[in-house]
Amino acid sequence: MVSQSQANTLKAYDAIAPLYAEYSGKYQNYLNAVDQLVINRLTPNLRLLDIGSGDGRRLRKITSQHLFCEVLAVEPSGEMATLCRKTTGFAVHQLFGDELDQLSATDFDMVTLLWNVFGHMAASDVRLKTLSLIKTKLKPNGSVLLDVNNRHNRLAYGRWNVLKRRTIDCIAFNEKRGDVHYQWKIGKDSVASSGHLFTPNEMADLFKKAGFKIAERWSVNYANGQVSASPFDGQLFYRLEHA
Repeated sequence: MVSQSQANTLKAYDAIAPLYAEYSGKYQNYLNAVDQLVINRLTPNLRLLDIGSGDGRRLRKITSQHLFCEVLAVEPSGEMATLCRKTTGFAVHQLFGDELDQLSATDFDMVTLLWNVFGHMAASDVRLKTLSLIKTKLKPNGSVLLDVNNRHNRLAYGRWNVLKRRTIDCIAFNEKRGDVHYQWKIGKDSVASSGHLFTPNEMADLFKKAGFKIAERWSVNYANGQVSASPFDGQLFYRLEHA
């Protein structure tokens, strides 16, 4: 059964699908940088599972770098899934991340979740379930690559504001402080949507609970795509491995 949060997410992405290429173009520096981080970690003949594939343009770009044994896409939005099939020619399963148990395929070398896929999940229990299911789909030596919005991104939110957030989060962390609600401007329409801004510690705790360890962590500047080792200079990019 689709929750109200999932229904709202589907409505937003179904609505934006025809204009998604135009919308994402506003953030091309960031998206290109993340794409390159992924491409740099690919090797030939992988089995790849991409979750939250959108219209498929980024997946097509990433997979054009090597010959893959198999590529499966997962995209819950019907309109986006249709675009993804046309764009990539790959099999696209219309599922949410916490429904991956309905996907029979396993033994993937790599799983990708790009552009804050986790931020569009309703709560930490849904994110944990999704990660736990991903773990069952991944080979013992496989990797998970993902990026999320960073609540402690001082370049986006200001040094003093982030210092205050870090202090409060250290004293009394509350996941709900990372929840955001906004209006997505789509042509002449406005669609209500929501998301979540994560802290580095919040992500580390989530990964540990799901049985993953952080193999790499980088931050990527949302404005210009610059990559940094600091966890406070952009959105967070991770490569995970089995713990």
